[in-house]
Amino acid sequence: MELTPNQEVGQPESDGSEAGMAASFLSGGALLSAIRGHHVGIHPLADLARQFGLMYQRRQDASATEFHCRRSELMRAVDAWAAEHQTSPHPNATLHTETLGSVIDQVAEAHVHAYQLLMTINPTDPAVHAAWFRLAELVDSYSDLITKVIQRSRRLPTSSTQTREHP
Repeated sequence: MELTPNQEVGQPESDGSEAGMAASFLSGGALLSAIRGHHVGIHPLADLARQFGLMYQRRQDASATEFHCRRSELMRAVDAWAAEHQTSPHPNATLHTETLGSVIDQVAEAHVHAYQLLMTINPTDPAVHAAWFRLAELVDSYSDLITKVIQRSRRLPTSSTQTREHP
């Protein structure tokens, strides 16, 4: 396999086309699998998604400061990757309200929460359904976002300095 000048081993190649860009982002299903720790191939976003999942699974074991520092670090890493791999958006592209790191963070948090509910309470409890429904909404939003980024009709913010707070 021949690498392009700025490509690292294990990094998907993108030729700047929509097909090439699509190959450089994780699908919604691959993102969920990576968050759960399943191998979805060698991809920087898959590894970061896995780390988000582990972070939320171990949230109770970390201090609030450690948790927020790690969370910010992971979001910045995703945002740096996205900034490097996003093609130039169309001049009329609208700005998304959140960074890709923030979006993946929300998906990871919702996924871990939904799975924990499924494993700890009655599966027929409405809270389980609500958690999985919320996760599905977030994954749909993620998929829509990356589709629009690939089509150059949406651009991602370049900084994760504004992050949402957790209780």
